[in-house]
Amino acid sequence: METTNLYLLSIYLKKWSFNDFRLSLNYSYCFDNFYDRNRLEMRLGSAVNMVNEFLNSVFNKAKEKLRDQIIASETGRGSSGNNLILINEPEIKRKLNIYFSKINKEFRQNKRHRGRSNMITTRSLDFYYNDFEFEPLAANIKFYVHFNRGVNKMNGDLWSNAIDDFRLAMEINPDDIDVNKMMARALYKLGRYHVAIDYLKKYSEHENTPDSLSALAKAYLQINEFDKAEDILKKLAKQFPDSNLAQFGMAQLKYKKGKAYKSTLDKIWKRDPLWLKDKLKTDWEYRALSNTNGDAALWKAATAARYLGFDRPFDLTQKAFRDEIPSYFDSDKGTIRFNRAELDAWVEIMNRYEVDGVTYSTYQENLTAAEKGAEKTKPVRKSKTRNTTVTINQQDD
Repeated sequence: METTNLYLLSIYLKKWSFNDFRLSLNYSYCFDNFYDRNRLEMRLGSAVNMVNEFLNSVFNKAKEKLRDQIIASETGRGSSGNNLILINEPEIKRKLNIYFSKINKEFRQNKRHRGRSNMITTRSLDFYYNDFEFEPLAANIKFYVHFNRGVNKMNGDLWSNAIDDFRLAMEINPDDIDVNKMMARALYKLGRYHVAIDYLKKYSEHENTPDSLSALAKAYLQINEFDKAEDILKKLAKQFPDSNLAQFGMAQLKYKKGKAYKSTLDKIWKRDPLWLKDKLKTDWEYRALSNTNGDAALWKAATAARYLGFDRPFDLTQKAFRDEIPSYFDSDKGTIRFNRAELDAWVEIMNRYEVDGVTYSTYQENLTAAEKGAEKTKPVRKSKTRNTTVTINQQDD
């Protein structure tokens, strides 16, 4: 029987419960040309028992994935057998034993202190951290080690560090679709849209899915290349007429150009309101050409909080740091600013599509005369909302 080498790459303690004595672990592994990430819920016990339970789960999941590959192959056999061998198993077990022993110790210490310390410092374990373990690996396994490190860092919001790992992976396999997709995502998060487009092109050309085409169109929207974005969205609508992404992208395009967009969102709302709520919460971009008025148009948190009726600026900034409201954060200066037109659009979208299940309002009477006068140069019409008058561009629905 043929054998397949299984490489355990990393493990990370994601969550824990002092009351239930339970842990949630993320782990990753690879074999041949396959990479996988999974989560495992475990009950706290002796380190030896936890090691055995963890490895049994890894083996079972890996065998399941290997069987799927064999079934999916044209010959019905695949390129590998179904006998898995864990590489460096004694050393893997030793490291896991130390890892779970440390978690056990910290967990029980915190339990005795009634959880006054909520942190467990033993969180992650990279099985190929040492050069003497990493260097003998075959090139395809080194690729997955670098790729996995990049994904782990993305999950920790370490976007720049993730890019460094993805570059190392691309030195080995520059055409891998997953690493191109992840590289694009990290660059996009850092606002490096022009660079991200090259990787998104590879991703969309290879997969040609609604997600890949939508991601490329979204990047073009971010750099205001509207014609290219529109061409991609039309292609998306033609090839995948049942996908909501084309209409959502078209609505975003219209908004950024200052044109009527809500009727397009309304069509999605009638068809799939839950999908639209989630998409508006995570992917809607409130920056538009008509909102770009320079620093003079940006408000401090205190002004924006008064305008939106928040009791404290802190409540608003916390919402902004969670990306729940449009804002501009300057990490060098440590300042956060808000654009009034974007806040108006946010209020209207959140209310119109019941995104939070809360009705938001604006309070122009809370502004000073100078703050009210800052927008007078823009042509506006009045639209009534609860407890407020919202300023809306003339082209709006």
